[in-house]
Amino acid sequence: MIEFITENLATIIISAILLALGVLAVLKIRKDKKKGSCSCGCSGCPQSQICHKQ
Repeated sequence: MIEFITENLATIIISAILLALGVLAVLKIRKDKKKGSCSCGCSGCPQSQICHKQ
């Protein structure tokens, strides 16, 4: 098991970094949605009436 980890350490580290970045991106999107923002400009957006109900 230790041999497998040492042989594939670079792949494991890069995969962990990419996984962390993906999780952070999903959390940011969820936070923005709860706040009421889709993180894009609303001018000309066809979903603006659904996104920002008043």
